[in-house]
Amino acid sequence: MSSVAVTINKVSHWLNYLLALPMIILGIIGAILTIIIFTSHRSFYRNPTIIYLLAGAIMTAIHLLTSYLQSILADGFGLGVFNTNDIVCREYNYLLYVTTVPTISFPCWASFNQYASTCREVSFRNRWSSMRVARFAIIGSIVFWAIVYIPIIVLSQSINGVCVLIVSPITKIYDFLVTPLVYTIGPLTLIIIFTWSTKRNLRSTALSYRHDRLAKQIRRMLLPQLIVLAISGIPYGLQNIYFDLTSSVLKDDLQKAVENLFVQIIRLFYHCNFVCAFYIYFYRSSEVRRVLKRVIRKTFEKNVIIPVDTLVDTFYTLQTLKSMKHI
Repeated sequence: MSSVAVTINKVSHWLNYLLALPMIILGIIGAILTIIIFTSHRSFYRNPTIIYLLAGAIMTAIHLLTSYLQSILADGFGLGVFNTNDIVCREYNYLLYVTTVPTISFPCWASFNQYASTCREVSFRNRWSSMRVARFAIIGSIVFWAIVYIPIIVLSQSINGVCVLIVSPITKIYDFLVTPLVYTIGPLTLIIIFTWSTKRNLRSTALSYRHDRLAKQIRRMLLPQLIVLAISGIPYGLQNIYFDLTSSVLKDDLQKAVENLFVQIIRLFYHCNFVCAFYIYFYRSSEVRRVLKRVIRKTFEKNVIIPVDTLVDTFYTLQTLKSMKHI
């Protein structure tokens, strides 16, 4: 292996040390805080758009712990059990898709809910922006993608110390149809349509909708998240097509090293969707900051340690008052 290829591989490893691992930590902390905030305030957990974002936070925590962490351990530390064990390989690949795709779909559902909730037609607004639809969409999305990706379990195999998908017509369908549609074309199209339609509705509906404080903050939180999702999904959704088209091409060590480096960069960029969500909410919403401060204050108040001297003084004061009653 050439010295250039060795250097590039070292850069790929250091990306996992310096960026990917801290991203996982920040992402898990952010997901937990999002869950706590959205479930501790009634106006949040009774809002359908927030329910979609809450479901996304839960799936984010699962994805980072079950899939992305395993990738970092393999690429950065050489501890990838899924590369040497067929059962773990199947579990890894299946969870990778089943936890990623629903997480992508929930912001899209939230964008649709914003459109539905601002629609002028009352029957459409009441039907499609309800909590019932939100719960059905969340559960339905998880079940649907869990079924769609069942073949991944059979097609996954550890070969020569690498967890791969066996080449078959089904993997071709995934690479050339499902993945580009789910990661790139679908989210980008839905985000553009529903965002534009929501803005059009807001220009034509009553002022009460436009000046609803919580609704405005939800849109402020959602829009940057949708932009990151749309932009980062393009390279991530197309990389499988490239590797499929070049699978029969003989590649030297330098080309493999360069490709691996780009895979690491694309994966880091794409996982900003999972990591940055809470920090976008925190920056864009004063309501989120207010609830977080209240949660922190309550937590510290519950765990205040009373000094021993204070307890002793209180005890003697009570005893003195009791004695005075008997006089």
